[in-house]
Amino acid sequence: MKKRLLATLLAASVALSLAACGRGGSSSGGDSADGEQALNKLGYISAAWNDDYCKRLNDAIVEHGPEYGFEVEALNASPNGMMDVTGYIEATEALAQKNIDAILCQPLFSVPDMLMQFQQKDVKVGFVNIVPQISDSSKDLDFCYAGSSEEAIGAQLAEAMSPGLKDGAKICVICLPYGQDNAAGRLKGLQDWFAANRPDVEILEVNYVERNEATLAQSIFEDWIQKYGVGGFDGVATQSDMQTQGIVESMKALGLDATNFTLVGIGASTSQWITDGVEYADLYQDAQVEAKAALDMMRHMVDGTTDELEFLDGAPCKNFVSVPMTTVNADNADQFTEEALAAK
Repeated sequence: MKKRLLATLLAASVALSLAACGRGGSSSGGDSADGEQALNKLGYISAAWNDDYCKRLNDAIVEHGPEYGFEVEALNASPNGMMDVTGYIEATEALAQKNIDAILCQPLFSVPDMLMQFQQKDVKVGFVNIVPQISDSSKDLDFCYAGSSEEAIGAQLAEAMSPGLKDGAKICVICLPYGQDNAAGRLKGLQDWFAANRPDVEILEVNYVERNEATLAQSIFEDWIQKYGVGGFDGVATQSDMQTQGIVESMKALGLDATNFTLVGIGASTSQWITDGVEYADLYQDAQVEAKAALDMMRHMVDGTTDELEFLDGAPCKNFVSVPMTTVNADNADQFTEEALAAK
C-alpha cells in the first residue's frame, strides 16, 4: 500500500478539541496559501472515548490524517460512557450536516443502515476495527473495512491461551456487553478453536459485562471465585483490556499469577501485566498500525483506486483489509513495554 504524504501543510492543519475523554479534529479546510491541494474532510465516529483502545485509535486517526490528505473531525458515539445506538444516531446526524468527503466508523448496532444516506451524497464510507453487520437495509452499501475478523481474534486468543492450560483445564470467559457483534464473534472463535484443537478444555461459564468497565469484570471474576474457589478453575479469557485490568487487581489480592492461573486478554496498551508475571498472554492491537491502514484505505476510496488494495479472501465481509493482532507473551513481552513502544 502506498502512503500519500503531502509536502507541506501551511494553512490547513488538524485542530484538536478536547471533549470528554477524547479529542477530535476540526473541519476547517480550504486551499493553502500557496495554492496546494486542500485536505479532504474525513468524519470519524469512535465507539467510545472512555475505552482505552478506542481512544488510542481515535487519536491516531486524527494525528495521522494529514499524512494521508485528510482533515479529521472525530466524534464520540458514547458521550455518556455507555455504548448505545443513540450516540451513533447523534454522531451520524451531526456529520450529515457537514460537508465531508468521506466517513470512517467503528460500527456497532445498525450503523451501516444509518450510513446509507452518505452513499447517496457520494460520500465514501469505511469501517475500522469492528466488522460491520450488514442488513437488508444496507446490503447495497459500498464500503471497505480495515481491521481483524472477530472470530479470528477469538481463535487467536484461544491459541495463545492453550499452552498455559493443563490437560482437562477448566476456564471461564468474560465477554463484552451482550448483543454486541464483536462479543459474539470473539466468543464463537474461541469456542470453535478449543472444540477443534483442545476438546479437553471445559468452558465452565461465559458471562457478559453490562458496560466495558474494569470494576464490572472484577465483580464477575470474584463471583466465580466465590462459586468455584481458588483452584476451582484454571484460567479466564477476556475480550478487552478493561476487563483484564479488573481481573489483574483481584488476582494480585488472591495471590494468583501466571504460574498458577492462566489469564489472557485482548488489547492491553503495553505488556506490563505480562512482565509483572500476572497475565499469561495478550493480543496486542496496535492503534497506530490500524489507524494508518484505515486512513490508507480511505485515501484509496476517495481517489477511486481501491483496485490497488489487498482484500482478504474468505473474510466475514466484502472489501476486507486485514490488520492482524500480535500475540504477546513472556517470550516477546520486552518488545511491548511502555518504554519499547514509545521508542518505536
